[in-house]
Amino acid sequence: MNTSDVPNAPKTGFPRTFKFDLDDTCCLKSNPSLTGIVVRTYLDVNPAGPPEDYLVVSYTSVPYDVLADFLQTGVPCKGYVFVEFDWFWQGYSLIHEDDLELLDRYIHFGSHVKRDSDDTTRGTVISASATCTLEPVAYRNNDESLGEYGSVEFNDWLMPRRSQRPEAGSSRPSPLHNVPLSELMHHQPFIEDDLIIYRQKLGVIRQVDRDTILRVSNVPVSLVDPNALEVPCAFEDKELIWMPNGQQCRTVGTNLQYLEHDNVATSQYVCAKYKNMRGINGSIVPREDAHSFGYGHVLSTPATEYKVEWLCTNVFGPGKNEISDGIETLRASVLERDAVKCDFGNIPAWETVRSDVWLHVGEMVRFRDPESARQRYSYQHIPTGETFGYDLNIFRIASRHTALTVRWSDGSVTTEDIKSLRLNTGIDEYIWPGGIVVLKDGIEIIDLPASERIPAYMRQLPNHRRHGESAIRARTVGVVQAVDVRERIATVRWYKDPDIVLLHGGQILAYPCSFLGELGNTVSQVSLYELDVFPCLERLHGDIVLLAPETIHESALMKKSNAYNVVGPCIYSYTSSLPLSQVHAYLDAMSIAMLNSDWFRSTTTIDTTPLPPRHSYHYQRKLNERPTADFVGQIIAIDANGEITVRLAGAGACRDIRVPFEKIMMVINVGVLGSAGIPSPSDLSTMSANMTYDNEEGYSVDPDEDEWETDEPNDILYTDSAKNLASPGFAEARYPGNADLEMRDDDSDIVMRDASDEMVEQGEEMTLPPEFLILEGSPPSDHHFISKNMAGASVLRTKCIQKEYDILAGSLPSGIFVRAWESRMDLLRVLFIGPEGTPYEYAPIVIDFYFPGDFPSRPPEAFFHSWIGGQGRINPNLYEDGKICLSILGTWPTQNPEEMWSATKSTVLQVLVSIMGLVLVKNPFYNEAGYEALAAEGDRLDESSKYTEKTFLTTRRYIKYALDHPVIGMEDIVTWNYLPSRVPSSACSRPLLLRRAIDSAVAMIEHYNHPSSEGERSASAFVSRLSLGAIVMLRKYIAELETLEVAAAA
Repeated sequence: MNTSDVPNAPKTGFPRTFKFDLDDTCCLKSNPSLTGIVVRTYLDVNPAGPPEDYLVVSYTSVPYDVLADFLQTGVPCKGYVFVEFDWFWQGYSLIHEDDLELLDRYIHFGSHVKRDSDDTTRGTVISASATCTLEPVAYRNNDESLGEYGSVEFNDWLMPRRSQRPEAGSSRPSPLHNVPLSELMHHQPFIEDDLIIYRQKLGVIRQVDRDTILRVSNVPVSLVDPNALEVPCAFEDKELIWMPNGQQCRTVGTNLQYLEHDNVATSQYVCAKYKNMRGINGSIVPREDAHSFGYGHVLSTPATEYKVEWLCTNVFGPGKNEISDGIETLRASVLERDAVKCDFGNIPAWETVRSDVWLHVGEMVRFRDPESARQRYSYQHIPTGETFGYDLNIFRIASRHTALTVRWSDGSVTTEDIKSLRLNTGIDEYIWPGGIVVLKDGIEIIDLPASERIPAYMRQLPNHRRHGESAIRARTVGVVQAVDVRERIATVRWYKDPDIVLLHGGQILAYPCSFLGELGNTVSQVSLYELDVFPCLERLHGDIVLLAPETIHESALMKKSNAYNVVGPCIYSYTSSLPLSQVHAYLDAMSIAMLNSDWFRSTTTIDTTPLPPRHSYHYQRKLNERPTADFVGQIIAIDANGEITVRLAGAGACRDIRVPFEKIMMVINVGVLGSAGIPSPSDLSTMSANMTYDNEEGYSVDPDEDEWETDEPNDILYTDSAKNLASPGFAEARYPGNADLEMRDDDSDIVMRDASDEMVEQGEEMTLPPEFLILEGSPPSDHHFISKNMAGASVLRTKCIQKEYDILAGSLPSGIFVRAWESRMDLLRVLFIGPEGTPYEYAPIVIDFYFPGDFPSRPPEAFFHSWIGGQGRINPNLYEDGKICLSILGTWPTQNPEEMWSATKSTVLQVLVSIMGLVLVKNPFYNEAGYEALAAEGDRLDESSKYTEKTFLTTRRYIKYALDHPVIGMEDIVTWNYLPSRVPSSACSRPLLLRRAIDSAVAMIEHYNHPSSEGERSASAFVSRLSLGAIVMLRKYIAELETLEVAAAA
């Protein structure tokens, strides 16, 4: 997070004016044939930087300052978008939204959608049906006088040079209209990111190496080096703005340049040197100067090799699986002969659930059934004999009309034009109709009987803080029927007698000790905040799943049993850190647990067909010939009664089957693989911890010198503003106290007290705890950095830490309390009192700090204590695993050096003030990286309101936790600030934050109960109105807090 600037408060009261979202398909209004995809917008969350690696051209008039700003920042100005056009030679262009027409949206089957950015109704795409307009890439002119077709020509939009386009009188074929997308397939049999099934393994194609076949002077040639191709780019009808860095180009004439480009498509117009050509099929390369260029069209780009990453195996298949960890390279001839593509669009015509969104405008396609298509659409078929054996019956999707069937959160179903919807990008939406939920109050923590041995690979899975290493038992489980998004209420139908055991914080559903059982008739309405969703129970429309097949061979029943009780269904990304051999072992252990269950035997058919002799020479080959694609499918329907329909992959048309929930072994969420996370502090570069160091100017500084540049307490940056901290657009971060609680500027002496002095005898009145205090004794055992060895006490480091102590002792703003320990000067514990006017008000936030051995060259390390683990973050910059994202801490990347930690200027006080003023704010939703523009434009206000509401409810539990579980080192602070005194005293003036939190919550409930009498007044300074679901939870929390208050006063 940026620590030097704060986004403005979100604007309200006006409609959103942005017309385009990322990945929208559009065309130029002035030239509808020029189509492309929006790749950058004004509201981009993760700006990609200046477009240095793009061919940037101008098709429309753009003001100079707007273009210059974009070239410098890479972020379009408001009202503009950056478009990638279909062909490389068409380039990219910055265009005003008014100059573009929306053609299509990038919404997939299973996507969550809404009608506009602040619509409170969400929905799920449960079917998608599309029709297309197709343009052939090649054709033959019809000579009516002779009644014959001429030679093959290519369509004019493939020719960058006007002089080489066909003449106006040519008989180009008309486009094909209203072609169902389900009748089409990609023109290549396999492409990158395709899921394939090959020899009982599921994999994803990560790279395809291709050859390039050209038609040059009516002769087919291949290239010695397929990468040495040039693509002509004509700039006579557009202005060249920017040439990609390192781009090799050759200028011909005034407006034509040839750019090296290796990613070409069939039918594209290209050129290459004759010395790079070789004849094929007996053809002879035209006799020309070897260094001159030959021009022609691409006839084909056949694959030569495929690089495949294997994800998992069919552990129920006969024989032994071939396991190969890492990326495997396969010859194209082998893969294309034996592999099955997971083509879930290949369905019989009678199937009603369609997913026609996998092909987009601009893509090159073929008909699945060319003979049937010829009769239906009467298009001009090109015999392969006319094109040297290569099939050029390829079409470009010129347009697509898509109708989406949407099941809305309230259970209703409608059909919508895809252009009327937007993707729901909510960061906290996880409960949908058909989903399985768990009642939080019905969760118990259990200890499973210990296995004789736990496989080593289980210890390599990611650790989860949620409920530690304990198992979770859930006995109140149901299926969501409908969701009232505005009121945060779900209608749930409950299972009769489920028994669910969850491992690894809910990542794994334990087998064989878990079952859902029969769905009952009990239906109730429950607050969304009372429900929990665990990854291993999530099944969504469009999910690719690994299944236990309907039919297994009897040889699979011969597996040896094991004592593992630590395996079960999960999502692939949780096991993706394991090599394939260990994923196979995990799935194999799961299959053994399934084989021993009654539900598995009652839903599975046993194949008793004899297998080929094990020692036969062709044993493995014959096994591989058996059908093996029935263990992978796509979820296409999830009913309100919990039943799941899966579309099975196959060599022919797919087929749909109903499957029990328990038979889904793994959700293959390959879409989340390779996502770049925020670097942890340990990943960031560090400076040397020598006795000398380099300052920002590069000079060596002697640690024995006293001319250390850290400012004195009265001169440090932020000191004045820290006293009355108010960030633009956010509520003032004021401490809820009285005059007696203001900081004392006149007392900068460091106070030291024995840790035992924290405890106050009953009947003895406490005094106001100091904001900064050094405790005697040892630091608490729950300090996150207690296990770190205390680094050598260098003179420089000791002096710097002492200087930090001096600053903190005299300059802490209200609401921040710091404790240090005499025995460990490298550790700090800080308690923040949540500022009024924010969803954090009155809540205690505890953060531990550690001064590394090379401090101050490196910033202090920080750890946030997320006491209510597994319930989501209370701020986008405060992670549940304890990480805090702040540029001044070095845990968030920034381009501005002023926002980074400075060894000579930055202080711990700056860090604390940044957390109080830039993290604990009124609208935390907009703290998400890149959301500053959303706040400025008032975008996604509904999501922001719900995020604030959830944060407020969660932080009420922080108050209860701090009172139930002593915050070691901070006991006197918590007691003084939250609890009433047991000793009557007129001189005592405690803040009574517990009572204030209760009164504030009661007032918000009253606001909900009496909306008419409240007029326009908001429920609080940070939320205008609470939802009914929040009110339900708030009543519970008030009762819990009042119980604590009564006990404290007793």
